Amino acid sequence: MHIQANYSLKPHNTFQIDVKTQYYIEINKPSDILTLRSDLKLASLPWRIIGGGSNLLFTDDLPGVTVRCTFDQLKLVKEDKESVWISVGSGMSWHDLVEYTVENNWWGLENLALIPGTVGAAPVQNIGAYGAEARDTITRVQTLNIYDGQRIRYRNADCNFGYRTSIFKQEFTNQLLIHRVTFRLKKLAHGKPNLVYDPLKQVLKDLDKKDITPKMVFDAVVDIRKSRIPDPSQQGNAGSFFKNPVVDLEYFEKLIKDYPDIPHHRTLDGAYKIPAGWLIEQAGWKGRSHGHAGVSSRHALVLVNLGGASGKDICELYHLVQEDVNHKFGIYLEPEVIIL
Repeated sequence: MHIQANYSLKPHNTFQIDVKTQYYIEINKPSDILTLRSDLKLASLPWRIIGGGSNLLFTDDLPGVTVRCTFDQLKLVKEDKESVWISVGSGMSWHDLVEYTVENNWWGLENLALIPGTVGAAPVQNIGAYGAEARDTITRVQTLNIYDGQRIRYRNADCNFGYRTSIFKQEFTNQLLIHRVTFRLKKLAHGKPNLVYDPLKQVLKDLDKKDITPKMVFDAVVDIRKSRIPDPSQQGNAGSFFKNPVVDLEYFEKLIKDYPDIPHHRTLDGAYKIPAGWLIEQAGWKGRSHGHAGVSSRHALVLVNLGGASGKDICELYHLVQEDVNHKFGIYLEPEVIIL
């Protein structure tokens, strides 16, 4: 454990925003927290938890202590005829985990390939893509209280998972550090591909469903994501910047009269989810820029750092997009990205 002062967080956010934190510390085990809390100066400062920074937008330097969990061990904890349970350290790269599971022919995470960030972000954000969400496979989350290092375990039902949210993002933000996450995955013969996402279904349409493997789905997802989302190492971004809005039946019926081709998905509770990217594109923002920030020409849901942008530049852009979509459609786009 090493304490670094006046530390740049540019390597730890995919928008590549250069802000500094007063203190930066990487934590590996519960005793690290107790050691840090014994320092009266550090203990008196506000603490902030980050992961890989793939869903963060920094707008200013951060006072206090920024901590990140680097524990990245993976172990098989249980197995039966149909399933395996693996416990994974929150500091492991998410994509590396997904790659590991498909190499072992386990079903469950393949639709979530190439999502940047760490395993610890999966339950916090309830990450999701192409018809799958982290909550579909998570069985248990082990956390560390950042005030006293106490281990606290949560079952799936305790996590209050929702659309890109959880109890860790709401009630316990910057209070509980994710240390381990346990996933239940299906063995090859006892699982099946999740092809509810139409573009993914189209890629694999010529194959018999029983012949499709997790690796085939993984490869298809990687190809789709690479074609639609810029590589953060080449052009800073956090993937989808906004959540897809949900409207009730009454308002949806008004929208479809004016926009008969509006894409939509009916939810289980009878509401309608509309792709934010489509709304942004219809508002004329796809491929446009504002200073050093822009809307990707590949996918309108992705805001990008065109080079040298500050967090405030990205914020100005997102407010402009938000205003134009609201003016045109009467829909308020809520950021998926956490803004600090």
